[in-house]
Amino acid sequence: MKETVINEKISYIACTDDPLSADIGIIRNGDTTWLYDVGSDERAISELTGSFHIVLSHFHRDHTGNIGMLNVKESYVSRETKRHVGTGTVVDTDLFIDGLHIFPLPSSHCSGCLGLEIDETYAFVGDALYSKCKDGYYIFNAQLVKEEMEALKKLKAPFLLVSHHKGMVRRRDEVIAELEALYHCRDKNSREIKIKQG
Repeated sequence: MKETVINEKISYIACTDDPLSADIGIIRNGDTTWLYDVGSDERAISELTGSFHIVLSHFHRDHTGNIGMLNVKESYVSRETKRHVGTGTVVDTDLFIDGLHIFPLPSSHCSGCLGLEIDETYAFVGDALYSKCKDGYYIFNAQLVKEEMEALKKLKAPFLLVSHHKGMVRRRDEVIAELEALYHCRDKNSREIKIKQG
């Protein structure tokens, strides 16, 4: 499957719907190649060769399914993801490696999301901007929305790379503004923020 280039260091293999498979971020950092998520569609990794350092955004299968088919030199995961995939170095606080910044990212989508910021230019955030869905509503946890905003505000990268989002790239300031607006919609007597779908 074709790589889409973001800049001289960052590219990605686009997500698919059938089978459901997340975008795979590729970061060529000197002699080391990093992958942010590995997808679940075997076609997506068919041309990836060599060994990889991997960051898994979270434990959902569309992001982790191909992990056993790659030559993994090192993987970085949250505690929740490690419980599902059984391997990896747990990241529960900011970790900096050769211009890369792996960071916990609170999310209403699921527990244990990790982001990856590259050279303070772009930050992969996986599905962390999404919510849970139930009975025709998007359901956000108000406290997690607040914590997610705080985490995104600490980043230097002006652009976020969002899985399952056409073209992947979103402006960080616009995302933060959307989260702030969402947070202001909360009912102070409820932990949930419910937005009608459609």
